[in-house]
Parts: sequence; structure tokens; C-alpha cells
Amino acid sequence: ADLAGWPSETLDALIACANSLDSLTRGHLWLLAYERRYREQLLGALAGKPDRRAEARLPSAQVVMCMDDREEGTRRHLEEIAPGIETYGAAGFFGVAMYWQGAGDAGRTALCPVVVQPVHAVTEIAAPGEDDALRRQLLRRQQRAEWRESLMQATRRSPVLAPVLGALAAAPALGALVAGSLAPAWLGDALARWQERSDGTPTTRVALTAEAPAAAPTPQAPQAGFTDDEQAERVAAFLRMIGLTRDFAPLVLMLGHGSESRNNPHRSAYDCGACSGRHGGPNARVFAAMANRPAVRARLAVQGLTIPESTWFVAAQHNTCDDAVLWYDTDLVPPARQAEFDTLVVQLAEACRAHAAE
Repeated sequence: ADLAGWPSETLDALIACANSLDSLTRGHLWLLAYERRYREQLLGALAGKPDRRAEARLPSAQVVMCMDDREEGTRRHLEEIAPGIETYGAAGFFGVAMYWQGAGDAGRTALCPVVVQPVHAVTEIAAPGEDDALRRQLLRRQQRAEWRESLMQATRRSPVLAPVLGALAAAPALGALVAGSLAPAWLGDALARWQERSDGTPTTRVALTAEAPAAAPTPQAPQAGFTDDEQAERVAAFLRMIGLTRDFAPLVLMLGHGSESRNNPHRSAYDCGACSGRHGGPNARVFAAMANRPAVRARLAVQGLTIPESTWFVAAQHNTCDDAVLWYDTDLVPPARQAEFDTLVVQLAEACRAHAAE
């Protein structure tokens, strides 16, 4: 439409100029045009958005996510769905280099960049009064593993049981295969409910505090937990590094990430790189527990970094395979922050659904 109104001599001169270009120059001009068009689309879209940051003086929540590119989409959708939320990006181990041993884990796992050798160890333990419930859960998991192994060995080694067990297992295996292909979400929810009823849901905590520093901790003999001073040092360094030193929201979410995978030789490539190709949820959980401790906040205040009493740190882990979110220590959320927490849970779930759709 613009060219239609030009004089013919101008068009002829333009065509002659284009025909005089060699292929390399012509290709370069096309590249510049594509890049300019992209800039115009992007900057035009951004300029057309209202500045919604002015709608509230303080954010409704602050969410710290890993800078991994698999988290970028969820972060973008969260900002779009909940303009009142302020997001931050950081390495997904959140400044807490540690060996981690979850309840039921056979041994410790290093959750930190591969170039770092941690000298602190944190373990997951039962909450007060939950020892028996956790013991029952671990026992049932062990029994299932032993039954599964016995069944597998029987189908491999017994000439009599192998065909019988194969015939008996055919129907349920076919049903599970069909359900997993046609309704994977329903099957996953059903199995999770069954496992929850069978094993129970014992409450756990992280044993992260050391009463006194060890003499000379090493990666081979790490110190059990962090001292109060070490916790304050790590919380302060991380918050200053991401620029979160004032105007704290009522809730600050530390969101680690990882992925579920079966029979995949590249499994670790889908997890958190900052955690050596493992899940970053425990790091988020430990950092939140540190930042909520009064002893740590008192030390931070002496350093000029004051976290209001009204601010509560929560932790969760985003599963980048199915976009589910696992929340930690939700029973510790203060009643005064429960409404904001419920809202944040809904907003994050909606962002995950939007990212999955994209």
C-alpha cells in the first residue's frame, strides 16, 4: 500500500538499486530487515502493556526461581497472571552448597555446582511426634521394593512360575498401559492417592542447625548442619546478590526445580544444573527454613538487612516434566499469611498450566 503511491521513477530507481546488489549484500539486508521487524514486534508489545507495577506499592509475593531456561516460561506466565508478584532469577541451589539425605535415602547427595565440594550435610527427619508414621512409611516402601524384586526374579528364574505370573499380570499390565497412554494424568493421580493411603503422609523437617562449628569439616566428613552465623552469612549473601534487601512481600517463595524421568540415560540433563543435575527442591527448603529462623534474622538485622516479622519464606519444587508443584512445610505457614499462601498456590498452578499449554 505504501509503494502504490510512489512515483514510477522512484520505483524504477529502487528496483535498479536492488538489482545492483550482490547476493551477499542482499542477504545481509534481508537479515537486518528480519531483525528490525522482530524488534518492532517485541518493543511494540512491551510498550503497549500498562505499567502494572504502579498498582501496588509492595508486591503480593516475591518468587525466586532458577535461571534455568525451563523455568523461564513458567516465570513469564506467572508475571502475566499475577502482576502483583515480583520474580527473581538465581542459580537454583540458592547459595546453599550441601550434602542432602532425604528420609529413606540410602546415602548423601551433593546439591551444588559440580565445581563446589560441600562441607555441610543436612538430613530430613521426622517432625516431633511423627517418628512412628515415618517409620511405617519407609517400611512399606521397602516391602514394595522387595516384593517387586521377588516378582521380577521369579519371572526370570522359575520355569513354572514365569508363565503363570506372566499370564496373571497380562490383564493389569495391559490396563495400566492403556490408561497411561490415554489418561496419564488420571492414572498418575490415582496411583498417588493409593500410595498416600497406603504409606500415609508423615510430616518431616530438615535438621539444618549445628550447635557449634566442626573443627575441620571435609567433603568426606562434612559438618552436620550449619551454625547460626553460617546460616546468616548464606542468607545475606544470596539476598544481596539478587537485590532483595528491602520492601519484602508477605510471602517469599524459593522455587527449586527438577524433572521426573523413567528409563532415560540423559535423565540428569533435565534436572537443575546448579544442583549438579539433581533436584533443587531441598535447597529451596533449607534456605527458607534458614531465613525464617529468629536467630538468623537477628544476625541479619545487625548487618543492616532487616526482614520484617510479617514476612514468611516458603519453599516448593517445580516438576518441569508434568508442571506439578511440591510444597514443603506448609503446616508451618503462619495463620496471618494463610490467605496469601492459598492465593499464591492457585496462581503458581495456573502459571504452570499455561506454560504446559504453551
